Amino acid sequence: MALSTKSDLAKVLERFEAWWHCQIIDRPVVTIGQKRRSRFVQPRADHATLRDKWMDMEHAIEVFAASIEDAVFPADRVPVFFPNVGPEICATVFGCELDFAEVTSYSKPLAGSCRDILSLQPDLDNPYWNAIRRGTELSLQAGEGKWITGLADLHTNGDLLASLRDPAELCLDLADDIESVRAACEHVTKFYPLMFDDLWNRIRAAGQPCTTWTPVLHRGRSYVTNCDFICMISPEMFQRTILPSLVEEMRFLERNIFHLDGPGALKHLDALLEVKELNGVQWIYGAGKGPAARWTDVYRKCQSAGKCVQVCCADPPDALAVMEHLRPEGAWLDVGGGPYEATEIDTFLARVTRWAAGKKT
Repeated sequence: MALSTKSDLAKVLERFEAWWHCQIIDRPVVTIGQKRRSRFVQPRADHATLRDKWMDMEHAIEVFAASIEDAVFPADRVPVFFPNVGPEICATVFGCELDFAEVTSYSKPLAGSCRDILSLQPDLDNPYWNAIRRGTELSLQAGEGKWITGLADLHTNGDLLASLRDPAELCLDLADDIESVRAACEHVTKFYPLMFDDLWNRIRAAGQPCTTWTPVLHRGRSYVTNCDFICMISPEMFQRTILPSLVEEMRFLERNIFHLDGPGALKHLDALLEVKELNGVQWIYGAGKGPAARWTDVYRKCQSAGKCVQVCCADPPDALAVMEHLRPEGAWLDVGGGPYEATEIDTFLARVTRWAAGKKT
């Protein structure tokens, strides 16, 4: 496919494919934001409720289209729209309703126990999932030749149990009836391919690569595997109940990168790195815990285990500090703090290219 907004998309896909294999073709993947050519004016819309606002996919796409009208996508940054009604969309497939806030939404738990979850069957024909379907299809139509349509934010396995049950209640289940948690996690994981492919098949049919809320790219099935709930449980509980389902998801995908969210989740890193099906790690150190240079030991451990890494850097100086401790092969520098002037980005990319060539930066 080709994009009018990103003439070198083919090269970007090549860089990502090399990254997945802990290799490089010319330099590591770099995602960074450049200043716009003109001021962005957001289209307005009147919504009676927050629910109406979140469910209005037409307006969300209109806003996104306007946001990229005069934007620049340097290095390996690519315009991506992904339909979104919040991280607990998968819970609606099993009967939950959603409460909406300004920046996210929350499921209304419906299961009295994890054993109750064993009787739940998926139904994709519900208002929330249909909104995601509609957003996917509208985005593919409106964005043809302009942007890539990503998959929705799918929180499955243990996060899905927490949505259906309530996080605090799920913790009690782990203490009182751990086998029911394992059984419930195994039950909902059976339907991961159903949910994933319902969206991916639409995107694949349009000839687009696979991506989602973080701009990782692959031509086939790929995703950011995750479970934010694991920060609340012990390594033993994680390995007995949730890890087997994560491995099943990874086996279903061609490529995957695990979203390791916050210091509380680091206790599970060793177990994850032992999983041969895991391709990479996205380490999110959290607000007030940065910059990335504080966590070079985490990135080095991942690289030593043969995994690629997404390094979420605070800014270019932070990225340069991290680079001193890592191999360029399998390192994706995701640079925040922008947007930056084109000259700043060119200077930074030149230093990254020298690093890739084994020269002093």
